[in-house]
Amino acid sequence: MKTKPRILSKVNDIPLTIKFLIIYVVCILTPIILINVAFLEKFYTVVTQREENNYNISMERAKNDINTLIEGGIAASHSISTDATIYDLLDAEYENVGEYYDIYNSTLRNRLSMYSVAYNYITNIGLYVDNPSIRPGGTYFYIDKSIKNTPWYKDLSESNEQVIIRTYLGTTNSAPVRPIQYLSILRSSKNNHSLGSREKILKVDISLDKVFTIFNRERDFMSLYLLDPQNTIVCSTTGRNGQSNIDVLQKLSNRSLGQENMVLETHLGSASYFKGWKLIGVTNRERISDSVGDTLSFVLIFAFISILISSLLMFIIVRSYNYRLKKLSKHMLKFKDGKFDLIDINEGEDEIGGVIRNFNLMAARINTLINDVYKLELQKKSLELERVRAEINFLQSQMNPHFLFNTLNAILVVSIKNNYTEIVDVIKYLSKTLRRLLSWKDDLVTIEEELSFTEMYLKIEKFRFCDKFQYEINVNETLLDYKIPKMSLQPLVENACKHGIQAIKEVGIININIEMCESGLLVRVKDNGSGMEQYTLMELMENIKSEVELSASIGLRNVYRRLRLYYGEDVAFNIESRINAGTTIYFTVPFEKL
Repeated sequence: MKTKPRILSKVNDIPLTIKFLIIYVVCILTPIILINVAFLEKFYTVVTQREENNYNISMERAKNDINTLIEGGIAASHSISTDATIYDLLDAEYENVGEYYDIYNSTLRNRLSMYSVAYNYITNIGLYVDNPSIRPGGTYFYIDKSIKNTPWYKDLSESNEQVIIRTYLGTTNSAPVRPIQYLSILRSSKNNHSLGSREKILKVDISLDKVFTIFNRERDFMSLYLLDPQNTIVCSTTGRNGQSNIDVLQKLSNRSLGQENMVLETHLGSASYFKGWKLIGVTNRERISDSVGDTLSFVLIFAFISILISSLLMFIIVRSYNYRLKKLSKHMLKFKDGKFDLIDINEGEDEIGGVIRNFNLMAARINTLINDVYKLELQKKSLELERVRAEINFLQSQMNPHFLFNTLNAILVVSIKNNYTEIVDVIKYLSKTLRRLLSWKDDLVTIEEELSFTEMYLKIEKFRFCDKFQYEINVNETLLDYKIPKMSLQPLVENACKHGIQAIKEVGIININIEMCESGLLVRVKDNGSGMEQYTLMELMENIKSEVELSASIGLRNVYRRLRLYYGEDVAFNIESRINAGTTIYFTVPFEKL
């Protein structure tokens, strides 16, 4: 039980500047730093995951596009191999060149070209046959000694597969003639007697330029390398010459391209002709560094600006408090010497400003009282002393509403610190209501101000009734600047809550309507409460309009009298009610009177 007072006493011993500094460091500076560090860490993780996902997508996209090229060539070769007409004519023995060319011109010439049209990425299609009676040319060739010495023929002969994929260096078919590397799909007729008795090889060429185009599209994400079964780089993002690069292959095999890069590897497919073919990607980690670097600069600038602004605001606030408190303390110390000087500064509108204003009022009044005492000391010493004491007590009593307002604010702070969320808003509304009552000087206020004050009261009632109470405010916005006597609306709402809503078990509803009508301004408060009998209603209206002071219906009578005071006979005040059907209170005021 003694711990709390000790802690509070220790806190009270800390200078105000140090308290503000602690609040600034703990509640502003540290959270800003921690939030920015956490944000950067989270952002780096998200960017890394996003880029790694992009790498995988890029890798898969390139693989699928290459597969599309190869599978298209495979499909074309399969379609050609099932064309019995071609293979029968190539198996035939021709007696002379003229006989072959007749068959060639009538049937064979354009037979293969239609497949190139169907698959526009196929560069060449060649059909090689072990038939010396045909003449090489176009797309049909005799398998002579020069063909048998080619690397692709040897690879196909040594392979046990019917279809293989190889690369070789050839030349373009059109001028200017230049070397070009092809990705070739080779299909052999061995072990397939349906294709005839002679050896036949179908070669479908796809230019590696197509593959390089795919690689070049993905170069922003990674560098791609296409490796054949002999681990030769046949195509890469940086070149298309098909030469083996020992250094790159060694780095790829060792995965030693550095901490900044990541190596991805995938096989082109599961079919037998894809065996040994690999696609390797080396990621471009600079994308992550660039993204994080840009964000880091932004976060650092934002953190610096946040700290600078918060520091500046804290300095201004602390200086404002210290300057005025020192002034107040200095003048209070002068009281010991009987000097009641006024504090001549811009006191402000906050609590310290209120204390300074009250101090000045007290000092001025004390000066006046002291002067009065000196002047009347000889004649009315006893009487004047009593009067001075009474007025000093009166001055002290004037501080009570301000003390009550500060007490409510203190309760509000404690409620927020202890997470008493249910009463925080109610204390705020009650505090604002008290502040409004203390600060009102004019008897006429705008409809907007009166509505604001009434709504604070409704929110307090909402806290009281919880889910059993609802309210609705409908107002013509063009009327908000018109002025009416203060406290003209709130007593009507209070009457509805107290005598209407409180008496029913159902959900109470209050409707406030402020609108224009033929008579002028119409203010109406309606509830769905218990209502009243007609004789009770008549008695109520008599009490309201009666000149005799009665204890009942004080709020409604005050509203009626003040409306009559300001607007005379032109104001219309009425109440409508039925038992169990609610009550409606309304009054109208001509616009020319407002």
